[in-house]
Amino acid sequence: MEILLVDDHPMVRHSLTAVLRAAGHGVTVAADCAEVRPLLEDGRFDLLLLDYHLPDGSGLELLREFADRLPGRTVLLSGVTDAEEALFVLEHSEARAFISKEIDLDDLADALGEVMDFNDDDSTWIWRSGQRAFVPSGEAFPRESTLTPKEREVFMLMREGLLDKQIAERLHRSVHTIRVQIRAIRRKRGSSRRAEIEG
Repeated sequence: MEILLVDDHPMVRHSLTAVLRAAGHGVTVAADCAEVRPLLEDGRFDLLLLDYHLPDGSGLELLREFADRLPGRTVLLSGVTDAEEALFVLEHSEARAFISKEIDLDDLADALGEVMDFNDDDSTWIWRSGQRAFVPSGEAFPRESTLTPKEREVFMLMREGLLDKQIAERLHRSVHTIRVQIRAIRRKRGSSRRAEIEG
């Protein structure tokens, strides 16, 4: 399998590359969006392993830009373990799976092999290190604490620091609707203060 690995941390790139090459895979590395763009143009990769947070842009922006030129499978890799961010990115991109950087490196090659065997449908998956397996993204987190997709959109904009009115304009919703959704977010996140949610 030919893997395109994108991560801005040299030690992470080195460790992941060593593990994947030892498992017999070809690995090409890039450190940021600028480096990966020309590599995505040539279309020779089977899988894109992409860090979501890059110094010159987000993985989500990159996936949107190259939506029609991505390898057969895309896996998001992130040190962020927030459920809502993982679910948001899977809902708004062509990525099929989300793996935390907390994954045991001994499991990584097998996990990526599983991704290649996924059915060709719209299902998305999240790696659970405790189970050493992928679980469907809709079952990965407790339902009572998980936001709805619309609440998740509001939540991600709150994290960017946007105000209620700005969020309403961006999402083409009324300010009243946004405030109702923010109340629901606060309840589910167990916080009454916006600053704690924006974290």
